[in-house]
Amino acid sequence: MTTRSGYTALACVAPGCGLADPATVGPALVEALRRAVRASGHGVLVSAGCPFAGACGPRAVAPVVVVQPCDDERRPTSCALTVGPLRTEADVEAFTAWLRAGDLDPRLLPAHLLDAARRAAARGR
Repeated sequence: MTTRSGYTALACVAPGCGLADPATVGPALVEALRRAVRASGHGVLVSAGCPFAGACGPRAVAPVVVVQPCDDERRPTSCALTVGPLRTEADVEAFTAWLRAGDLDPRLLPAHLLDAARRAAARGR
């Protein structure tokens, strides 16, 4: 299925996320994200340093992705969403299936994939 809405997926490449670490699901995530973005009508994949300025706190090394839903003109249509940490192949599949489905409603993700977002919100209080 082609994604109905656009998005920018920012994959954290900081060592704490383990994107390049073969001991994590990072390499599988990169390939799955590439496939999902290629299949989408308006998806963009960006690799960048830690979007939290390294403030992920003590946690196991696991990838985190920030998704910014946008329209065909690349204008944001809602708040950016932090997804992860992604620890298993099942997490990667659930996340990329969510991207491919195109309805970027966070309520459609497994709750544990929103852990990083909940921790970041708690630190901001």
